[in-house]
Amino acid sequence: MRVLLTCFANDTHFHGLVPLAWALRAAGHEVRVASQPALSDTITQAGLTAVPVGRDTAFLELMGEIGADVQKYSTGIDLGVRAELTSWEYLLGMHTTLVPTFYSLVNDEPFVDGLVALTRAWRPDLILWEHFSFAGALAARATGTPHARVLWGSDLIVRFRRDFLAERANRPAEHREDPMAEWLGWAAERLGSTFDEELVTGQWTIDPLPRSMRLPTGTTTVPMRYVPYNGRAVVPAWVRQRARRPRICLTLGVSARQTLGDGVSLAEVLAALGDVDAEIVATLDASQRKLLGPVPDNVRLVDFVPLHALMPTCSAIVHHGGAGTWLTAAVHGVPQIVLGDLWDNLLRARQTQAAGAGLFIHPSEVTAAGLGEGVRRVLTDPSIRAAAQRVRDEMNAEPTPGEVVTVLERLAASGGRGRGGGNHAG
Repeated sequence: MRVLLTCFANDTHFHGLVPLAWALRAAGHEVRVASQPALSDTITQAGLTAVPVGRDTAFLELMGEIGADVQKYSTGIDLGVRAELTSWEYLLGMHTTLVPTFYSLVNDEPFVDGLVALTRAWRPDLILWEHFSFAGALAARATGTPHARVLWGSDLIVRFRRDFLAERANRPAEHREDPMAEWLGWAAERLGSTFDEELVTGQWTIDPLPRSMRLPTGTTTVPMRYVPYNGRAVVPAWVRQRARRPRICLTLGVSARQTLGDGVSLAEVLAALGDVDAEIVATLDASQRKLLGPVPDNVRLVDFVPLHALMPTCSAIVHHGGAGTWLTAAVHGVPQIVLGDLWDNLLRARQTQAAGAGLFIHPSEVTAAGLGEGVRRVLTDPSIRAAAQRVRDEMNAEPTPGEVVTVLERLAASGGRGRGGGNHAG
């Protein structure tokens, strides 16, 4: 069959699609990946066929300009802790803010129209779309193509959508605003179709998270074992050598820059970790390293190292909570110290600690001494490693991408029939 994958032009969001795309190709299916032109090199570097559609949206510049209102709805998602996250005011505010300032911008008319034109010309049997890339659902609806979302993290979009609709039903008829339905409904009508919740949820949802950490959303789920993909990867010689003492990875993503939390410098953190009997592998770019000055003897500074190659050699990881980093560590059974406070990073941090598989330190509470003590704890507490290995075993029990392909073949052949809320399609 022909399978069209789509993702707006962001490398890390695209990476979650790659192992499934490989599996589809290995099973003999024809696969193309459609995105804005900026993603074409990243797609082809993964060995996949790129189809540029639409125009570039300068995603990183956009995220730097969206302002405090959007940051309010993308920072610190703390489900089960903050009751206001289920209030009508919060849920309406989230939809009212994110639809015009993010969702509709990365799924603008040129992207949607280009994807629809490609779908009509190429006539795929199935569309798989990264879960922020609603253009995939619109193209599927306009052409009658079966379609599924592919998650790379917690399904907050549909979780908040479910809560939003429940609260909306309790509002007076004249106060039942629905920015998501208005935007997607207008886009669907322009293409000759109509809106329903399938444009938000997909007909099925492919989910790589451990089953115990998936959010209840009522969607039809196709579970899939997580297979790490970090882009171009070359394994350095030192990674291939057995570490002489425990190895700790410190990786903080692009958002940490020079400080953690309320101004704790990376230099202070590395100094505190200098007293830990371990090799600290810190992934920092050249600008960060230049400002550090001398570092302890047990610290190895690197620009980049393929995380999937590094994790099997590590005894623990300290990181910002990003989904790809978390999943790569989790699928290798590595205890984690998570400092997350962005979108679902905070949720994952709390879930990790609740599972006993690591520690959560809120960025606002990070201290150099506290981080050093946390590292010592995960190195010496056998219960944390045992819990991390239980999470690994849970993930490895899920169907591989190759096994998921057979499920997708069956679902695509059904033409979208046989769906049901909350079911596991596998």
